[in-house]
Amino acid sequence: MARILVIDDEPAFADFAKILLEGMGHAVTLCYESSEALESALRFKPDLIITDMNMPQANGLQLIILFKGHPEFKDVPILLASASTDDRHRAEALRQGAVYSIIKPLQRDILKVLIERILSSKTS
Repeated sequence: MARILVIDDEPAFADFAKILLEGMGHAVTLCYESSEALESALRFKPDLIITDMNMPQANGLQLIILFKGHPEFKDVPILLASASTDDRHRAEALRQGAVYSIIKPLQRDILKVLIERILSSKTS
C-alpha cells in the first residue's frame, strides 16, 4: 500500500481518483488547492504525488518544481494528470521531474499499471 497525494482543483476528478486509488489498496489524501499542496504533503508524507496541470493558484509545473526542489520530496515520483493535450506543457512537466504525464479522464486499468510501475521502480 502506498500513500498517494492527489492535487486537483476539480473535486469531481479528485474524488474519482480517490475512489480508484483506494480501490487499488492505496491510502489517498486529496488537496483541492495548490496553495495547500506543500503543507498537505508535509503532513501526509506521500510515496507518490499526482497533480493537475491547470489550477488557479500554482499550476502543475510550478508544483513539480516546488516538490523537486524540496529536500523531503525531491525523490518522490510525480505524475501529471491533465485534461490538456498540449504536448509543450506535458514535455516541460517531464523536464522538470514528473515521471509521467497522463491525460484525463483516467482509465482505471492504465492508471493501475502505471502506478504499479512507478512505485516498483521507486523501491528497486
